[in-house]
Amino acid sequence: MNVDKLPDLNPPDYGSIDDPSRPILSLAIRKDGAHRAAAHAHCRGHIISPQAGAYWVATPEGTWLVPAGHAIWIPPYVHHEVYSHGSVAARIMFVDPACAGRLPASAGTVKATPFLDALLERTMEHGNDYGPHDPAARLAQVTLDELSAMKFAPLLLPISKEPRLARVMRRLIDDPGLDAGFADLARETGASERTLARLFRTETGMTFTQWKTNLTLLQSMERLEKGDAIADVAFDFGYASPSSFAYMFRRRLGISPGTYRDRNRQG
Repeated sequence: MNVDKLPDLNPPDYGSIDDPSRPILSLAIRKDGAHRAAAHAHCRGHIISPQAGAYWVATPEGTWLVPAGHAIWIPPYVHHEVYSHGSVAARIMFVDPACAGRLPASAGTVKATPFLDALLERTMEHGNDYGPHDPAARLAQVTLDELSAMKFAPLLLPISKEPRLARVMRRLIDDPGLDAGFADLARETGASERTLARLFRTETGMTFTQWKTNLTLLQSMERLEKGDAIADVAFDFGYASPSSFAYMFRRRLGISPGTYRDRNRQG
């Protein structure tokens, strides 16, 4: 899919409002079908938290996959493009630059805990027409405290615009359990294995295996959060056994897939 040809979202430009008396401005988005917010930057940092669907967020660092149940922090003045290949419902919080220093200087993703999710929902209820001593202003400070205490994860999935590499990535994203070897993928693009391997390294800073593992991790997290069985997730993503999938998951996140699923189901 050509991202440049997606319908524009054109949300209100809350990101350019410089007003420290309103630390957080909020916006709810519900959009059917593929869409994008074209590349831009603004003075406010912001948090995007999909409730349904997933967003891809492209920054100078690379592209982040943000599935439902997660949130991404984008610092002030960072150039970024947001797009989705399907329908999305999301909450967006715009953080005034005077308050953004409490959050990381680089983009990153977090799991939207039940407490953070409740804070974002209550922020939406208050709206944006509030004064510096109103309850909404105090709630904004609590939300910023919660965000600043959270550990942001580098769930980065670099996405290339190089045509051959982009085709391979799109195939794997659309069908994560695709049973095609590296040689088969190279033939489909019209490139040699050596050329495709070089493209992965130069365009993403990762090997093909590292990139595909990141993709599997991100998409399996979304499946587990829905309560899917670990064995189903493992086999759907092409792993020979649940134990080999669990080894990858624990090595990357420091937690077993079962514990991760159960914690999120409890939440």
